[in-house]
Order: sequence, then structure tokens, then C-alpha cells
Amino acid sequence: MVAVAAEARVTSLYAALQSAEMKQLETARRRAEATHRLSATHRELAATRSALAETEAALASLQHSEDEAERERRRLSAAVDAAEAEVTSLRMALIDAESRSSGGDGAMGTIGNAIDRVIAERDFALAKNAAMAEQLVTLEYDKKAIAARETQLLEDLKTMADTGLSGLETMFDRANIDVDDLLARISADYSGKGGPFTELQLANADASYGEDARMTELLADLERLSVMQFAAQRVPFAKPVRGARMTSGFGPRRDPFRKRRSMHNGVDWAGPRGTPIEATASGVVTFVGRQRGFGIVVEIRHAFGFETLYAHLNKARVTLGQRVEKGDRIGDMGSTGRSTGVHVHYEVRLNNRPVNPMTFIEAARDVL
Repeated sequence: MVAVAAEARVTSLYAALQSAEMKQLETARRRAEATHRLSATHRELAATRSALAETEAALASLQHSEDEAERERRRLSAAVDAAEAEVTSLRMALIDAESRSSGGDGAMGTIGNAIDRVIAERDFALAKNAAMAEQLVTLEYDKKAIAARETQLLEDLKTMADTGLSGLETMFDRANIDVDDLLARISADYSGKGGPFTELQLANADASYGEDARMTELLADLERLSVMQFAAQRVPFAKPVRGARMTSGFGPRRDPFRKRRSMHNGVDWAGPRGTPIEATASGVVTFVGRQRGFGIVVEIRHAFGFETLYAHLNKARVTLGQRVEKGDRIGDMGSTGRSTGVHVHYEVRLNNRPVNPMTFIEAARDVL
């Protein structure tokens, strides 16, 4: 009986031993699977980190909209770091499971579930990273499109500046005005600048606004164009009346009253009484009233030594000291003073010396 009991006990112990060995084999198998999955997770995490590093380099070249992608990248990086920390924790759990002889199945099952969750989170992070990469491609395309539009705009502005400069330079040249001297005088008298200093922040630290030669050249042309347009408004290039007939030009002529040779220091235009008379350039009214032979007169002082005179008016519509702009109505055509009929006598003086008004009017033809 003792032998039978001993044999039964041995059989039971043998069965228990076999069961323990089976559990150890199963534990070893699951551990190998977990180790393999952890290794794969590390490789994928390394690939994700590499992709994130490339994305970070791409983000550096983008501006406002790309900052949004950068914040998303940081969030994904934090998620990946959290997943890596989770994997490290799982590895410690595996080591702990190996040191225990019982309860291995439950521990390994829990670890397996945790690894599945980490892999799912990792896959989600990778998917979000892929979506971010696609967004970056779109942003880069938009950036190139904006750059192309900017290039076209610069070309259009350059063409406009060149055309405007060519016409204005031709106009000043026809009027025998030294453009460079004129611009120098404008720079001396009309060049006030100021304001608080705000440092220019560039998206690319290596870029320099002043180093862009084409932009610098364009800005210089636009500045020159602006100054020349400013000057053109202050030089009497316009006619003082619209739709009138010129009846007497500048220079020697036969006096309409004495029938003798005389000097005519202006140009006469005839038209209906009350026809609007306009300032031919911006300036300040220096005289309003009657002058001998001229009747009702308006005189305007302009920039650069120019003055204009409008005589024989029926009525003056400005006051002494008033500032007028080019094209403002300063009076009505009439026949006051020494006049044979309704007309306006118009003079241009440069540094107190009469000059032919038609020189400036003809110079501005097809330009202003």
C-alpha cells in the first residue's frame, strides 16, 4: 500500500512537474513574442523620431501657418515619448514576471494588452504625423504659389516703375529741367522721416531684406518715381483752361491795341465768359486783385522757383495765402483790364524770369 501511494505521489509530482514545465515554456514563448514586439516598437519609434526630425527641419522654413504644424509635431513627439516611457515600464514588468514562478500567465496577458495599447497609440501618432506631413506639402505648395505671385507682382511693379520713370524723365528733359538737381532739392526740402524703431524679424535668420538686389533696385525706382511725381505736381506742366482756343503765343507779337511790336510774356486762350480757370500746379496764392493792364489777377507761387499768373479774369475764386492743388478752380475767364475780348492771359515765371508756358505744356503731352 505504501508503494502504491508512493507511486501515485510520484505520478502526481511528475504531472505537476510537466505542468510547470509547460507553463515555463508558455511563459518563455510569450516573453519572446513580447521581446520581438518591443524590438519592433523601438524600430518604429526610431523611424518616427527620424520622421519627426525631418519634419522639424522642414518646419524651420515655413512661416505663420507652419507654426501650427510645429505645435502639432511637438504634441506628437510628446506622445511618442510617452509611448517609449510606457514600453520601458512594460520591459520592467517583463523582468518582474520572469522572476516569479507563478501567476506568469496573468502577468504576461496584462503586459500583452498594454503593449497592444502602446502600439495602437504609436500607430495613431504615426498616422497623425503622416497627416502633418501632407499638410506640410500643401503649405509648401502654397508657399511656392505665393512666391510666384510675389515674383509676378515685383515684375509688374518694375514694369510700371520703368514706364513711369521713362515718361517723367522725358517730360522733364523736354522742359529743360535738370532731374538730378530737382531731386536733390526735393531730398533737401521734403525728406523728413521718423518714428519708433521696430526691429525687423525675418523668418529665415540667414535672409536679409537689404541683400535682395532686385527688391532694393525696385524700391529705389519706386522712390525715384514717387519723388518725380511729387515734383510734377509742383511744376506748371498743365494748361490753365480746358477746351479753349489759343489766340496768342509767347514771344514778340504785334500789340492788339497799338499795332506795334511788343513782347508777350505769356499765352492767351479764348473761350466763353465764366469758363473755369485752373491752377496748373500745387502752390500758394501770393496775389489776388487788380493789376494795371491785366485786370483781375491771381498769382501763385510754386516749388523750385516757379510762379504762375492768370489775368483778365471775370472773377477770382481764391484768397491771399490760400494753398491750392493742381487742377483747383482759381477763377473764371473774363475780359477785365486791357483786353479785346474774353480770354485768359497765362504766364509762367522761373526765378522771376518769364519763360514760355508751352515748353512745359508740350513737355507733358501724352505723359500727364
